[in-house]
Amino acid sequence: MATLERAPRGPRRSPARTALGVVLFGGLVAVAAVEWFGPEGSATYDTAVSVVYDAVIVAAALACIVRARDVPRERAAWVLIGAAIFAWAGAEIYWTAAIENNPSAPYPSPADLGYLAFYPLAAAGLGLLVRAHASRLDWRLWVDGAIAALGTAALGTAVVFQVIADRAEGSGLELATTLAYPLADIAMLSLIVGVIALTRWRPGPTWTLLLLGLGTLSFADIAYTLQTSGVGVLPGDWVEPFYLLAAAFVGAVAWQRDTARIQPEARFDGWRELTVPGFFAVVMIGLSGLQHFEQGSGLTSVLWAATMLAVLARLALSVRENKLLLERVRTDELTGLGSQGRMQVDLAARCAEAAERPLTLALFDLNGFKHYNDTYGHPAGDRMLRAVGGRLREVVEMAGGAAYRVGGDEFGVLLPGPAREREETVRRAAEALSEQGPGYRIDCSRGTASVPAEARTPIEAMELADVRMYAQKESRRPGRAGPAAIEEAEARIRLDGPGSGKAVEQGH
Repeated sequence: MATLERAPRGPRRSPARTALGVVLFGGLVAVAAVEWFGPEGSATYDTAVSVVYDAVIVAAALACIVRARDVPRERAAWVLIGAAIFAWAGAEIYWTAAIENNPSAPYPSPADLGYLAFYPLAAAGLGLLVRAHASRLDWRLWVDGAIAALGTAALGTAVVFQVIADRAEGSGLELATTLAYPLADIAMLSLIVGVIALTRWRPGPTWTLLLLGLGTLSFADIAYTLQTSGVGVLPGDWVEPFYLLAAAFVGAVAWQRDTARIQPEARFDGWRELTVPGFFAVVMIGLSGLQHFEQGSGLTSVLWAATMLAVLARLALSVRENKLLLERVRTDELTGLGSQGRMQVDLAARCAEAAERPLTLALFDLNGFKHYNDTYGHPAGDRMLRAVGGRLREVVEMAGGAAYRVGGDEFGVLLPGPAREREETVRRAAEALSEQGPGYRIDCSRGTASVPAEARTPIEAMELADVRMYAQKESRRPGRAGPAAIEEAEARIRLDGPGSGKAVEQGH
């Protein structure tokens, strides 16, 4: 999600949560200090370190269950992630009890079942968490996520898996177990990169902690596997604290506020749309080039890379042309404000996130402009629209909103925040659309709708603001009571509560 504007729910404070934090973070520091800086210990000393090590992982699993209890929307996701860490913890406890000091321990063992069970459970939990915060996404985000995941998998396979596979030895079951670890780690890293791409590379604190934890675990596991395969990775127990660091990252989510919602719209402008496919295309060119050069087919590699670069250049030119065309459609040519189509798109996107970020829609209709246009001519009328449109944009953008021309002499404004907090900005916007001189006076009628307090869908918001605007316009006629006319017009909408979508057509 993007940053939430409503007051987020903070974590509950309790002695149990405090004790959990002491074990989780204190145990991490203690084990890291011993493994990185402590002297060689006795068997009893090593066993004590192992007990603390296992306790940290159990604490991380319990922290996930606490998170599941505190955030009902994410419950299923965190139960699965907690189950994944419990499987990991069970494997560590079995390792400490039956394998650590046993030179004839079997391989694979029940510990390997627990370690490998972690990956599908954690991946399923991560998928449910994405689903909880991204019910619908722009197809470009899904494609970028898939490209990022596949590119990471290709890179990991070339750099890590192939190296381990070339050195792995043993029976069929032993080989399968040895190779399952790097495959699972690469798959997890691919999933992590894909999720980050879905967040448009701005995951927020909660996502960052979770993804850092899963990524750190995969890094530590790859380093450990390379160590045991004799691939030149520094020997020693320096890797072990990274496993606990991964557990601490994931467990720390229990102390975080609401998870950021993944925005449904891609909204990539210009060259940003090429960032993900372009980067991973370059990575694939590099990998392919290395493979071809190793096989002695340098010319083929150069030609293949040149072809891929030409494809990227063609995509870049298409993006440039599409951007220019899109800007022409999105922008009103006369005033430079957003077009009616752009307002509809923006309004739909803002309504989708209005529960966290309230929105005020204001519509304006000029009074007296037709007389001015008929009297002074269309060129003078165009100059007038440009002038008032420019003033409107200045007022609205200073308040963090956006202004649009939605018709001949009709304008629209989208402002962040509920209507009661935006009354002054709406009043100033109406003043910006006013002008007078010898023989003419131009002002405007206006109507507002607050989302989601008064309406929840774009159609409801437009209908409500529109009927209020025309009711105000009608109230200016002789013999019409202003407030009475507005109340009568609003009553004719007959909304059965916000979000119902039921409305009676209002003619003008």
